Amino acid sequence: MASPQDPGKQTFTNPHASVQSAEDSSSGSAAGLLRILQFEADLRRLESERELAFYLANESRQVLGFRQAFVFRKRRRWCLEAVSSVTNFDRHAAINRQMTQFVEGLEPSVASETGRLTLTDAPELEALQDHLFVQALWIPLKTRKGRLFGGVLVLHEKPWSEHVLPLAQRVSEAGGHAWQALKGRKLERRRWLPGRILWPALLLVVLLLGFLPAPLTVLAPVEVTSQERLAVPVPIQGVIDAVEVEPNQPVEKGDVLVRLEDTELRNELSIAGREVAVAQSRLTQLQNAAFSDREAARELKVAQAELALALSERALAQERLDRVTIRAREDGVAVFDDPTALTGRPVSVGEKVMELVSPDTLEFTIRLPVMDNIDLEEGDTARIFLDGDPLNPIDARLTRTSYRAVTQPDGSFAYTLKAGVAEGEQGLEDVRVGAYGTAQLYGEEHSLYYIVFRRPLSWLRQTLGI
Repeated sequence: MASPQDPGKQTFTNPHASVQSAEDSSSGSAAGLLRILQFEADLRRLESERELAFYLANESRQVLGFRQAFVFRKRRRWCLEAVSSVTNFDRHAAINRQMTQFVEGLEPSVASETGRLTLTDAPELEALQDHLFVQALWIPLKTRKGRLFGGVLVLHEKPWSEHVLPLAQRVSEAGGHAWQALKGRKLERRRWLPGRILWPALLLVVLLLGFLPAPLTVLAPVEVTSQERLAVPVPIQGVIDAVEVEPNQPVEKGDVLVRLEDTELRNELSIAGREVAVAQSRLTQLQNAAFSDREAARELKVAQAELALALSERALAQERLDRVTIRAREDGVAVFDDPTALTGRPVSVGEKVMELVSPDTLEFTIRLPVMDNIDLEEGDTARIFLDGDPLNPIDARLTRTSYRAVTQPDGSFAYTLKAGVAEGEQGLEDVRVGAYGTAQLYGEEHSLYYIVFRRPLSWLRQTLGI
């Protein structure tokens, strides 16, 4: 304790010494503040997680003044990410492995807060007992929501003072923010099972799923057709002069569909009519002369036969002329490709130029490729996905199957199947004849293994005979 001053004596103080001390303190605080600001500014420039871990292990030394630092990342377990003063390190080295064990042994309450520790508190870790720097400072790295995902363990040979803790807290907040800026939401994910349990469990589930039964399905092209289809053939040989209807146009019985070129037939009818007139005149002349001329009476029968022949030829010419106009024999929809492609085309007797289908009896014609053939029976389920409306599939049932493949227009072989709308489904009022799509056919149930390996096994059997 200082002794009281003698009232008779006068005491003098040095004002320059106190001013110098204040200036030194202010200069030290400013330097520390600049180091913190520079540290945080450099964190924002980092572009990868590896650079960030290396920066925390080395450049935070200017703020905290440690001797050695270890940066850890918590995934399923704690993992060492960086060590100060080295670019490459061995995680399996004794000191690195026991440093990781030391961090893993921290209680959750201790690991989530910045605090001072001592390596000698873990006597079971022998490599840490003889370490040069046993005074530790734990700096946790947490997300904005408070989830612990990493930490920095800094070491010194001297105990850490209290004034370092606010700086360490600043490093913790800046490092956690920078790390989350790089990794985003991945730091918030929680892994409920470790990898050594998760992956074998998933593999076991996949193997067990292979034994589940499922219907065997195949895909095949489908076309909307009609149960009542009437072909429109050409009755006589000729050339198409005009098509009077448009594709998919509704027609009624008796409507004109196609007209053939009739110039030659009209000329034949005109000639046949003149031949009838000549035969009629000759017959009349012979009838008048038969009363007085015996020769005329004898030729009367021949003239009658010639008139009958001329009449038959005129009737035939008239019938052929009437056939140049092809009319609809039933009500329906005219189905063909392009009227301009038909106009001017020569056609033969019996050649089909179009079809008349009934829109009230629509069905699906499925052409199943030979390579996709599976066991199908009448009544099996099918789903129809039309190209014009793929989001609204139509449930259907097979009404007819085929046991023989036929040649398709592209040269391939396919089985022709028929399907109708399943019970309870709406009709096909909004579906047009000739629409195309894809049919999904459902066969018998098999295990998923059989469904997946059916094609490869079939190829092996057919190729190698195994």
